[in-house]
Amino acid sequence: MIMLMPATIFVLLWILLAAKYEKKFVSITQTLEKSGYPLYELFYIGFELLEMVRFNTKSDYARKKVKEMSEVYGRRYAEYYYYVQVGGQVTYAVTMVPVVFILAVLGNSPMALAFGIVLAFLCVWYLSEMFKDKLTARREELLADFPQVLSKLTLLVNSGMMLRNAWNRVANDGKGVLYQEMAAATAEMQNGISEPDAYRNFAERCGLKEMRKFSSLVTQSLAKGSGDLSYFLKDMSDEMWEMKKNMVKQKSEQANSKLLAPIVMIFLGILVMIMAPILGGL
Repeated sequence: MIMLMPATIFVLLWILLAAKYEKKFVSITQTLEKSGYPLYELFYIGFELLEMVRFNTKSDYARKKVKEMSEVYGRRYAEYYYYVQVGGQVTYAVTMVPVVFILAVLGNSPMALAFGIVLAFLCVWYLSEMFKDKLTARREELLADFPQVLSKLTLLVNSGMMLRNAWNRVANDGKGVLYQEMAAATAEMQNGISEPDAYRNFAERCGLKEMRKFSSLVTQSLAKGSGDLSYFLKDMSDEMWEMKKNMVKQKSEQANSKLLAPIVMIFLGILVMIMAPILGGL
């Protein structure tokens, strides 16, 4: 009976939100059809609750998250996707809580309540991890392609080509996230943005310290007008190739460690199967 009252309140709140505000956010939920978010059709519940509490997307924490979102979705849509993610997390929590309370009441089990709360937390955590996986995959792809890009730039600059022309040529020669960002920088230069600013914007979009270092040194070299650019590109290319080797090594070690857990579980299972008859005979 103690759990029946909060269960009733949560269920009534969910029904009220579901019945009243579905059409209000239909334009947003329809755009999420191919986004990969489970139960995106119910996200309007979270969106309405965010409006009720006047959710602030300009706080320091929110700005940090929006900046991370901009790496994957671009500056134009970063705040929108951050709002969608938080709205989805609120929706999962508000949807799971009534279900949890109802199951706990029907089963008269506090353990069911505890399990349900953990499950609700995992649903909220899932959305954050889903984005982190996208962000990590993007950053890893950028770092994987960067050494080759630097090698090409070094070769072309050493042959006498201007950096701007070398940049444009390399951008058109490859496919992937890094080449797309390079092509975006080329388009900015063609539209009147200065070369140093285009490189700085490129580094900002990539969001990696290696790209920021590259942008900083390149813009300094362009400002000084010195002939050290080719030497800098060669040094950074060697540094990035070494980093790529370490990344590959770390990935192989991580793969081995991931295989260790199932091997241990299989071993324990076999051990139990062998020892059970022996202990039973005793």
